Amino acid sequence: MLSCTLLTFALCADPQVPGTIALGDLTVPIVWSRVQTRGCTDVGAQSTVDGAGYARFETTWLTHLDLDNSSDYTGRLIVRINNVRIELKAFAWDGMTKPENDALQRMYRAALWHELGHLRTLQASVDAANAEPPFSAALPSGYTEVAKAHGEAAVARITADQEAYDRAAAHGIRQETLPPPLAGPNTVVVCPSGGRRGR
Repeated sequence: MLSCTLLTFALCADPQVPGTIALGDLTVPIVWSRVQTRGCTDVGAQSTVDGAGYARFETTWLTHLDLDNSSDYTGRLIVRINNVRIELKAFAWDGMTKPENDALQRMYRAALWHELGHLRTLQASVDAANAEPPFSAALPSGYTEVAKAHGEAAVARITADQEAYDRAAAHGIRQETLPPPLAGPNTVVVCPSGGRRGR
């Protein structure tokens, strides 16, 4: 299995090459599914709101209680990222030409970049949650309630940040309009026959 970095991520945008990509401390597997279509222009016709790929992840949160504190129960939120993977679609049709395959390869690189943006956005959300100041309560029950509120707020923020990223990028179709480091190629298939389809 090929292990790619952000500098060599294009190597992992090939459905023929099983790979993972390193993003910070995460090792993210890239999983391909095969989709048979009638031709290049049908690739865009099969588009869903999530386009040619998904970034799948789970997060967990817990709190760290500071037992050295005086009378109050003081702690901080710790959010972790678990079970991350990128799922991409590999398209094929009978009689695919080299120019059509080249168009798909460009779209695969763009789709992978867009999904990496989801993970970059996730990491930023988690880092922000983990940087929140400590919280306190006078009683254990109060601490539990405050901790739960902080955990739920972190989950809500992660969800909102993911949705905002997809809105800004139009699920990858306007990826080039985003600021660095999220900016990248648009997930558009430019078919040699003249068809142009957004993914």
